[in-house]
Amino acid sequence: MSIKQVTVFGGSGFVGRAIVRALAERGYLVKVAARRIELAEPVKTAGEVGQVMLVRANLRIASSVARAVAGSDAVVNAAGIGWQRGRQRYQSVHVDGTRTLADACRGFGVKRFIHVSGIGADARSSKNAYVQSKVGAEDAVIAGFSDATIVRPSVVFGPGDVMFNRLARIACMAPFLPLAGDGSAKVQPVFVGDVAEAVATLLGKPETARSVFELGGPRVYTYREIAALVLREIDRQKRIVGVPAGLMKIAGFFAQQAAMLGLVPQLTADQVELMLHDNVVRPGANGLASLGIQPTAAEVILPTYLDRFRHGGRYNQHAPA
Repeated sequence: MSIKQVTVFGGSGFVGRAIVRALAERGYLVKVAARRIELAEPVKTAGEVGQVMLVRANLRIASSVARAVAGSDAVVNAAGIGWQRGRQRYQSVHVDGTRTLADACRGFGVKRFIHVSGIGADARSSKNAYVQSKVGAEDAVIAGFSDATIVRPSVVFGPGDVMFNRLARIACMAPFLPLAGDGSAKVQPVFVGDVAEAVATLLGKPETARSVFELGGPRVYTYREIAALVLREIDRQKRIVGVPAGLMKIAGFFAQQAAMLGLVPQLTADQVELMLHDNVVRPGANGLASLGIQPTAAEVILPTYLDRFRHGGRYNQHAPA
């Protein structure tokens, strides 16, 4: 099975950009499909001149999806939203959009379809709207393109991530670092570069079709341990305080309402709920090791981008190395 051209949906996003770079490094021609094409401009430098092409596509518009898929041998879906706003709803993007994409892949005879989901996307009993949409997206993938490969990473970290940058930002502004509940839920952060490498590796392994891979880093932390790690990295002495989840959900609810007006929420009620449950790779699941990838420790990468939150910033000569 020869794959030469790959279309990446969500290629302007945090995970999508890393995937585009990994594919370009392996010599693939890459079409980056993005709703706001101007946000994808920086990824054009990931490859040689003409190797990375940009195409405007909106998962809610089937004709634009078809144009982006046409001519490609493989498609990667890394599109997603962290909160709902305007017409960008979980249902329209994660579920309906993925269904439209899977149907287009089947219609154009695409050889490989890789869908980037998340750990917990098989939790059908969850009442969390975000998780429900991820479950619906995977169902749409399986129904529309049965040979698809599903990738479920844990919380993804790296420059530009959400979790570590948000915690560091709060630690700089607040008198203490709040956690949802007691912070005992577990998480297995995975480096964005490892996720991208996994996707690129999967494309070269046709035997991984109809498979699910769960991606996690080399260590499992509690959220309280994550908070302590952030404070060490930015050299801030702050108390870590558990806040009743109900109170944080109320604050998250109002933050979500503000998001509907176009503001960027610090933490939505759905995100609070996610932090109350474990987010780790299941024992025996296909993972990075199955693909021959050594996971990267958070402690190796965090100093490269959290140093800007230290007292005086990253260029303060007295800041710890």
